[in-house]
Amino acid sequence: MATGKLNFLSRLLGMGRHAVAVFRAKETPFYVKTILGLGLVYIVSPWDLIPEALPILGILDDFTLAALLIAWANGFRLPEQDDPDDKQ
Repeated sequence: MATGKLNFLSRLLGMGRHAVAVFRAKETPFYVKTILGLGLVYIVSPWDLIPEALPILGILDDFTLAALLIAWANGFRLPEQDDPDDKQ
């Protein structure tokens, strides 16, 4: 069971790294960087739609947004990930 948890955490960390790489890549469209940046600002800002004063829901909205942003960013391919055989 511990191997499953480690595998999940490893995949999650890899997805987070990819999201950061997408944000930093110069080929990434401006709107993608804007959405990722605004999402990050929302997550770290003290103002929320659901305040942290509500025990579970206050933090759950931040985690949900972070998961959605990471999943969305992982839909983008970086140029170095392109397969050279695909370019004809």
